[in-house]
Amino acid sequence: MTAQEQYAGKWYGDLVINPTFKLTMAFEISAMSNGEYEAVFHSVTQKSFNIVVNTVTAKGDSLLMDIQMLASLFRGQIIADSVSGEKTILKGTFGSKGGRAFPLYLKKCEEFPFDIARRPQEPKKPYPYHSEDVSFTNASKNIVLRGTLTKPFNSKNVPAVVLISGSGASDRNQTIFGHKVFLVLADYLTRNGFAVLRYDDRGAGQSEGSFRDATIRDHAEDASFALDYLKSRADIDSRRIGFIGHSLGGEIAPVAATINKSNAFVVLMAGSAISLREVIFKQCDAVYTSLGASREGIGLNREILESTMEIFRNSANDSIAKEDIKRSLLAFNGRVAALDQSDREKIGLSSPLKLSDFSSLLMPFMRYDLFHNPSETLKEVKCPVFALIGDKDIQVLPENLPLIEQALISGGNKNVTTKLYKNRNHLLQNCITGEVEEYGDIEETISEEVVNDIIAWIKKLAQ
Repeated sequence: MTAQEQYAGKWYGDLVINPTFKLTMAFEISAMSNGEYEAVFHSVTQKSFNIVVNTVTAKGDSLLMDIQMLASLFRGQIIADSVSGEKTILKGTFGSKGGRAFPLYLKKCEEFPFDIARRPQEPKKPYPYHSEDVSFTNASKNIVLRGTLTKPFNSKNVPAVVLISGSGASDRNQTIFGHKVFLVLADYLTRNGFAVLRYDDRGAGQSEGSFRDATIRDHAEDASFALDYLKSRADIDSRRIGFIGHSLGGEIAPVAATINKSNAFVVLMAGSAISLREVIFKQCDAVYTSLGASREGIGLNREILESTMEIFRNSANDSIAKEDIKRSLLAFNGRVAALDQSDREKIGLSSPLKLSDFSSLLMPFMRYDLFHNPSETLKEVKCPVFALIGDKDIQVLPENLPLIEQALISGGNKNVTTKLYKNRNHLLQNCITGEVEEYGDIEETISEEVVNDIIAWIKKLAQ
C-alpha cells in the first residue's frame, strides 16, 4: 500500500469531551494525482456535513488536517489495528487552534455506519461560470475582507449582488447545518446572468478584523465597501448592484443601503422589523414552545433575559455589568430550581444559573445590536425592496413581513414587494415543522421557488 493509499478513504470516530458527552465526527480524504490530498469533514452529531478541510499534510505516519472555517485542527498518527494488524486507525486529537484539544480516534471504513446528508443543490467543479478569490478593503477601519466573486464567462457590464450573512461569524458560504446557503444562492444567480460577491465576515475565515467587536452598522459598512469594490470593476454595471441579506443580514442590508445610496435594490430574506432584543424573546417563546416547555418556564426565562439585557445596556462598563448580572441571577435561582428538570433542560437553564450561560448576550457589539430598531432604518430606504419570509420560520416570525412593508411605505418607498412562502422555514427550505433541528435533515438547501422569484424580481427592475 502506498503512502497516499493508507490515508485516502473514509474515517470516523467519537470526540470525547467528557465521560458523559461525545460527538461523532468523520472525514473523507481523497488522494489527488499531484500527490496531495483534499478532504471534507462531517460533524455527524451536530448534523453539519461537507465542511471543507483546507489543508491535509501527511509526513510519514503523521497527519495534520486544518479546518479554517472552524479554526480547528486534527493532529494524528496512523497506527495498526490490534486485530488485523493493518494501519486503519488514526490516533489523534481535535480542537481549536491554540486552544484545548480532545482525544479523537478515527477508524477507517468502507462505508460509514450512519447517513451523511446529501446536498444535491451544491454545485460541483468545474463550474459553468468564472469564479475567483478576491479581496477588498474597509478603508475606514483598514480591514481587508476576502471572498469569492462568481460571474458569467466573458461577462461585460453585468448586474451584481452582494450577499450579506446572518448572525454569528459566518464564512463566505454561510454554512448552516452543513448547508452552504450562499454557495447555492450564488450558483443560481450566476447561472442566470449575475455577478455575485460573497465574503467571509470580518474576523471569520480569511477576513481580517474582529467579529466580537463588530456591530450591525460595522457589518453594514463592510457591505458598503463590498459594493464599492464591485463598482470599481469594468466588467460590472455600476448602476445595477444590490444587496441580498439573510436573517440578521436582512437587518444589515437596509443599514448598508442607507450608507451607500448608489445601491440599486435590496432583497430581505427572513429579515426582521423589530429589535434583536424582541427577536430573541419571540424566538425563545416559539422554539421552547415547540420543544414542549411550560409557560411558566418560558416566562421565567424571558424575565431573566430582560433583566440581563437591561443591566448590560445601562452599566458603565463590562466589568460592572457582569457583577450586577451575577447578583441578578442569584435572585432568580430559587424560581429556576423550582422548575421541573425537564423544563430546565428544554430551555437550557442551569441550576444554579451561571454567568457563562449568557456570554453570547454580553459581547461588545450587543450593546448596539440588541437595541437597534430596524423599522426606523427601513423608513430611510428608498430603493426597490423585495422582502420574503417562510410561514414556518420560528427564528424570525412571519409577523415581521407586514411590519417591514409598513415601515418602508411609511418612509415613502414606492417600490416594495413582499411574499410569504407556505411551508418554508428560516432557511427558506421546504419543511414540515420549521424547527431548527430539521434544517440539517432536509436535503434541499433553499427552495428553488424562492430563488427563482428573487431572480425574476431583480430582472424585472431592469425592464
